[in-house]
Amino acid sequence: MSEIPRISSSLEDYLEAIADLIDANGHAHSKELAERLQVKMPSVTNALQALAARDLIEYRPHQPVVLTAAGSQAAAVIRKRHQGLCRFFENILNLSHEDADTTACRVEHDINEDVLNKLIALTDFLNNTPECRTVREKLSTLMDGIPPQTEPEELVMLNTLEEGKSGIIAHISISLKGMKKFADMGLVPGVSITLEGRAPLGDLLRIRVLDSVISLRGADAAYILLRDVK
Repeated sequence: MSEIPRISSSLEDYLEAIADLIDANGHAHSKELAERLQVKMPSVTNALQALAARDLIEYRPHQPVVLTAAGSQAAAVIRKRHQGLCRFFENILNLSHEDADTTACRVEHDINEDVLNKLIALTDFLNNTPECRTVREKLSTLMDGIPPQTEPEELVMLNTLEEGKSGIIAHISISLKGMKKFADMGLVPGVSITLEGRAPLGDLLRIRVLDSVISLRGADAAYILLRDVK
């Protein structure tokens, strides 16, 4: 068989989707591909034409897409790569099936084949070797104990706060001069403050801190970051 031409990651996704649809339904139509990949029909048409030009599929408008021998071979390699990564993410890293599938889709086009083969070998060894039962249990406990990464919270500089808005001090930069003086005023992390107003002239902000109202220069307020602004 002639060498399979190199194709882009996008075309690999199409080839994999075609093979999956044929396995599931016995056919793969353009509309089904559009729905599966969540793309518009013109994009599907362009991709199918590109795959046909590389002799990976047989494509005729309004007819099911057919994989050529080379296309079937290429799709098998792509699917093996995806399934191997899914097993690693799901069985070793304890991701949910959905997260494992999504992560595999992101990684499979960029991972080195040697690294992929070693990940698959490691997955199979840990899953199929009886002596690794204790290791699997410890790995499972370890992975479940790692908390999910949350999105970093948005912080707002005090000098950009709108009048009447409140927030909690999250961070005060060490670049702020006279930090002890501001701490004595109650400006410390964890304290809720409200911007009550701005001076008509000059650079002063009127800040309510606990039961007190203080004046603060805008240049100094830029070093104070707030969270939970409302």
